[in-house]
Amino acid sequence: MQKEKKMILGRLDSILDITMLPSALYKGLKYLKETDFSALKDGEYEIEGRDIYAKVFSAESKELKDANAEYHEQYIDIQYWLSGCELMGWKAKECKDYKLKHSDDDLFLVDEELIGEKFIEAVVGDFMILFPSDIHRPQVKLDNMIKYRKVVIKVNKDLIN
Repeated sequence: MQKEKKMILGRLDSILDITMLPSALYKGLKYLKETDFSALKDGEYEIEGRDIYAKVFSAESKELKDANAEYHEQYIDIQYWLSGCELMGWKAKECKDYKLKHSDDDLFLVDEELIGEKFIEAVVGDFMILFPSDIHRPQVKLDNMIKYRKVVIKVNKDLIN
């Protein structure tokens, strides 16, 4: 039986050796370290075709009740904060079928309460690697709703399995 991978949390400016990670995750973090995102507009940028690509976007945080919990089955997310901050909800996916309010391509929005969900404050320079075994809830406001900008590197899980 294959052990499920769990979220990895860190700071891009203090990670010591990203070469110990699987090659595909290394490439995503290396892209984050070497790219001048102030020169890029919001949009999608291919790193290795559709196997590894970046989504750069701006968003506004929301009340917890308005933020969707989600998971992906094919892609691993490497989320990185360029400006602003947000709370990120997280919970390990259980062996059950979740009630979904929406599913599209590789985005599954969960429509039920997540008992045991934890919240992590994400600020500029933080990254989170979220695997298909992780449910996450982005866009939750801290104290006040604020605008933020971040990058999500999408990594095809078949590159590391």
